[in-house]
Amino acid sequence: MRENYNINAAGRSAGWLAHQHGGLGVGGSSPLAPMLKFFIIIPVFNEREVIEDLIKSLNKNGYSSTVIFVDDGSEDGTYEMIKDSGFAVVRNERNYGKGFSQRRGFQEALKRDAEILITMDGDLQHDPSYIKDFLAKVMEGNDIVIGSRWNELGKMPRDRYLSNRLTTLAVSLFAKKKIEDSQSGFRAYKREVVESISFDSDKFEAESELLMKALVSGKKLGYVSIPALYHERLKSKIRRLEDTLRFLKMFFKLVWKRS
Repeated sequence: MRENYNINAAGRSAGWLAHQHGGLGVGGSSPLAPMLKFFIIIPVFNEREVIEDLIKSLNKNGYSSTVIFVDDGSEDGTYEMIKDSGFAVVRNERNYGKGFSQRRGFQEALKRDAEILITMDGDLQHDPSYIKDFLAKVMEGNDIVIGSRWNELGKMPRDRYLSNRLTTLAVSLFAKKKIEDSQSGFRAYKREVVESISFDSDKFEAESELLMKALVSGKKLGYVSIPALYHERLKSKIRRLEDTLRFLKMFFKLVWKRS
């Protein structure tokens, strides 16, 4: 059953430490700065080749106690490596998809009383050192913050560039608002966003579904400029044709419901 979750590490929480993040919105650093409780949700699937480097990067940036990995049925030892590292990790009994894994990660973070939920990909595309910038943008009043590669679109592989531009255009038309990078998985959400807005998609289109629903409900969107990182060990899990068709199915379903 999909609901039989096995939690293999206790959830841990942490505030935004002043010495770590330069005093922006840090509990204790200013009478106007509340302690924020946040968790970083990272879905992973067969990332053995890069997971050790990701864990090192998270540790280096001081986030070892604020991460929840969701292993989406990996078969290459990824789950065991995360478990041995001491990070919090839950495991899907089989590969359900990124959207399903994010939804499960949200549930686990909310159980731990997270006020802000950060999502990252597990393939070294996202640099944890930018997390403090996401938190700062939330503190400014944004409900959702997207890591935008707008300034580095030219560094994307051509197929990813075309997919990004087409889907981002569709999301922009639906929301009646210009969106910079709807496909970025590096995001921050206020707790009330994921509590009040449901999304049904299990695959890669889930992030677009959540964003579209949030924008039409009036949620405020902000951006953090991030680099477009591509490397020789990056192995995309996206299936271009299948995932494009899933996106279109989800998109027109929402258009139909809205009309």
